[in-house]
Amino acid sequence: MISNRYVSFIIALITIGLLAHSCSQKSKIPKETPLTYKLDSLSAATLVDVSQEYISPKLADGLKLDLWASDSLAPDPIAIDIDDEGNVYLTRTNRQKNSEFDIRGHQDWMTASISLQTVEDRRAFLRKTFAPELSKENEWFPDLNNDSIHDWKDLTVEKDEIWKLEDTDKDGVADVSRRILEDFNEEITDVAGALLVREDDIFVGIGPDM
Repeated sequence: MISNRYVSFIIALITIGLLAHSCSQKSKIPKETPLTYKLDSLSAATLVDVSQEYISPKLADGLKLDLWASDSLAPDPIAIDIDDEGNVYLTRTNRQKNSEFDIRGHQDWMTASISLQTVEDRRAFLRKTFAPELSKENEWFPDLNNDSIHDWKDLTVEKDEIWKLEDTDKDGVADVSRRILEDFNEEITDVAGALLVREDDIFVGIGPDM
């Protein structure tokens, strides 16, 4: 006959094992580390002065142009919006070169692309064009996930971004830029071309999604 003490011991061992497995699984979940760039007031003002030396716009009477943020805080913006506190939000793409293609550079795809009628048609086309068994033919395309295979999964590595720019010391020049989101990386994802900020919500237009 099995004693109650032995049963309790077995249950305890199983519980410890499950907890250890759970902890090991959680440790594998990637954690996003937000990026933040901060300039002191002098550096921000200096960058403004330097940038304005190269700007010579023609303004209508009564208008004045001041530089609020240098390109060191706002790299390659696509879409821009402003919240009620005067903070600026912008989208930035990393997908345009290797993950979202200009059809003019792939004329052999043009006939097939004309027949695509749905998003799933496009997904099927990309998975066929960049099938794992065609890796050798597609060596021109970078192995972005480092699995030694040039296939459609490399289209899901690069992500687009949303950044928030702030003037924290209220001197009229932005001094902090923070990446608040890095996402949007299916093989059928376009670039983040539209942005709308409303109170606590941010809407991003990035084909085929909103």
